[in-house]
Amino acid sequence: MSSSPETSSQSQSPSPPPYPSKGAVPKKKGVKKTLVDHTYHDHSLTSIRDLIPNHSRINEELFPTKLHRIISSPKYAGIIAWKSHGRAWYVVDRKRFVAEVLPRHFDHKNYASFNRSVNGWGFKRLCGEGRDRNAYYHELFLRGLPELTSAITRLRSPGKRLPE
Repeated sequence: MSSSPETSSQSQSPSPPPYPSKGAVPKKKGVKKTLVDHTYHDHSLTSIRDLIPNHSRINEELFPTKLHRIISSPKYAGIIAWKSHGRAWYVVDRKRFVAEVLPRHFDHKNYASFNRSVNGWGFKRLCGEGRDRNAYYHELFLRGLPELTSAITRLRSPGKRLPE
């Protein structure tokens, strides 16, 4: 008994359809997908003296310190709040945040400007699925530990560089 050879149509895998599958999101042209390093160091038990040996006091005017004070204030609990675990925060009511918090504490009503500051100080937004989606975090920005905000530094922009 001899077996018949396979036909070419049986050995080839089916080609994908010329259109995206149902539920697929088409890629936007010109949008770069970047990866964000979400490596996290737990500083909840770290002393500010371990991070900054000659630390004397908290600078209340720095963005992270001001933001920590606002989020920790019960007055703004319905506008901006800590996540239940205290390691991330989120804007609860963006319209009220723009109308009430920004002009009082940041001298403007521009959410995009506030967001640039958040990014400029190294906060990272959680974009994945889950209960922390769209919350921001920084490993030195923890509920109940405002002194750690003194160790947060503004990110340095490489700026325009001249060709060598």
